[in-house]
Amino acid sequence: MDGFYGAWANLSHSLGLPASFAYPFVARGVIAVLLLAPMLGGLSHLVVARRLAFLSTALGQAALTGLTIGVAVGEPLTSAYVSIFGFCLVCGVLMVYVRRRTSLPPDTIIGVFMAFTLGLGICLLVAATRRFDIHRIEAVMFGSLLTVTETDLLVLLLACIALTVAVAISYNHLLSDSLSTQLARVEGARTTRLEYMFVVMLTIAITVSLKLIGALLVEAMVVVPAAAARNLAGSARGYLAWSIALAVVAGIAGIAASTLWRVPTGGAVVLALTICFFITLAVGALTRRA
Repeated sequence: MDGFYGAWANLSHSLGLPASFAYPFVARGVIAVLLLAPMLGGLSHLVVARRLAFLSTALGQAALTGLTIGVAVGEPLTSAYVSIFGFCLVCGVLMVYVRRRTSLPPDTIIGVFMAFTLGLGICLLVAATRRFDIHRIEAVMFGSLLTVTETDLLVLLLACIALTVAVAISYNHLLSDSLSTQLARVEGARTTRLEYMFVVMLTIAITVSLKLIGALLVEAMVVVPAAAARNLAGSARGYLAWSIALAVVAGIAGIAASTLWRVPTGGAVVLALTICFFITLAVGALTRRA
């Protein structure tokens, strides 16, 4: 990676970027965004179509509880992937299982699980903070360029490859099931398997996003790109393409803002996404009038 960091420093200098952009941690952040934004942007329109925005919030909150569980049992604070993914996966699968076997509205079920993870997380956090400074968890809550390591990039790359392959293989059935379960069944899709599979995919995406976006803000990255793309897209392919493009643009803009003004990376990315949404809202309205 030393050669890449040197090339990145030379590129940033030749482009006239501020000196802070030459640092290796910024290079790692840019790589993370270029991997993360297409992955979350690609899942975003499916999350919105399947009405799972609230579920992504619950999984982000469960990630903090999973982190405290990992720290409590001895996992490193900076790489507690197993505990975070395991707890989020258990919560996600249980939410789908309970939702399919009760007449309660889905948001009610998710709200119950959010209350459970919040209460458990608060209790465990008191125990876990005896072993580390509470301020060290802020990077997981809000995201930070400083915490992204080369190991994180490798995990993110593997997750991106796995999710890209999974979505490519089952995209038509996932999209059909998102629009109409009956239509998906007519096409031969196993809708129950698809629902569980999508929750697993969303859990993986959220877990590997925490270092850069943060647990409290990751929901925006899986919802706002699709909401903004909806204002511009005229087809399903356009919907997907615009979701990915807007996520990438907002991610790069967030990295730049975080580096220049030293604000949390996750907050900067989410703010950039929100600005993109209002811009596309105005552009879409003008286009429809024209």
